[in-house]
This record gives sequence, structure tokens and C-alpha cells, in this order.
Amino acid sequence: MTTLAKPIANGIPMGAMLCSERAASAFTPGMHGTTFGGGPLACAVAIAVIDTMQRENILAHVEEVGGFFRSELEGLKRRHDCITEVRGLGLMLGLELNSADLAKRIAAQMMERRIIINRTSETVLRFLPPFILERKHVEAAISALDELLKANTEFAGTAPAGEELHG
Repeated sequence: MTTLAKPIANGIPMGAMLCSERAASAFTPGMHGTTFGGGPLACAVAIAVIDTMQRENILAHVEEVGGFFRSELEGLKRRHDCITEVRGLGLMLGLELNSADLAKRIAAQMMERRIIINRTSETVLRFLPPFILERKHVEAAISALDELLKANTEFAGTAPAGEELHG
């Protein structure tokens, strides 16, 4: 695997692309780029973001709140048979349900409660909150999910991942 990156100050990469050696052989310097990727403004913004993330210890916060979020999702899995898997890392987490119909309903009902999630692969509820997420926000989302999963048990079918239930 080859990584092609555009470096910025102090050798910190601002962006990267991962690809196979075969795909990388098709690129020459300047072929794969972005309009603002290497410009002074974009680099200054990237440096400011990295400095802020380091100064405010954002990674430790993401690990702590993400770990709490995942453990709360695991608790939901123990209480609801319709949850087949909890996966992810940090604050990018997924909750796989056994029914596409249920996942669709839960995603819509969470949105009605102003909790933004999306549905991927038909049966996966994906959580991708901002890095400033706090435990109280996780608790509110978990409480809403628990309530909605209980209220929608009739939609908790046994369709394999990626297949819709009909009936």
C-alpha cells in the first residue's frame, strides 16, 4: 500500500490518499490534488486546527467519550435482541439492527427528536457526532434509542443485513 500525502509545516500531512502500488503507479506529482489543498490559507487553517486539537487534548476527549458511548451501546445490545452488532472506534460508531425497516424507522424517529444519525447498509445506524460531544449528549441519545427500540418492537424482524422485510 502506498500513501500519497501533501506535507505542510513541520512535515505534518494535511491530507493523504491510500491506494495500492498499482494505482499509485498511475499518478505523477501534480496529477492528484485539490484547488486549495496546498495553498497558504488552507495550510494555516490546518495548522490552527492541529494546534487546537493538541492544546485542548481533543484526542483524549474523543477516546473517553467514545469509549463511554460504545459501552452504552453495548448495554443497549444486551437489552434488545434486535441489535446484532456494535462497532466502530472513537466517536464513529455503528449499531447494526436485524431489520432494515426498524433501522429506517429509528433513524427517522431520532431525527424527529433532533438527534442526527444516518442509516448505512440498510440496517446500520451510524453515529458520527462532533468532537465536542459530551457524556450528557450520549446519555440523551441512548435514552432515546432505548425508548424507540422498545416502542418499535413490531418492526424488529429477522431479515439478514442488507435485506428489507416485507409484510
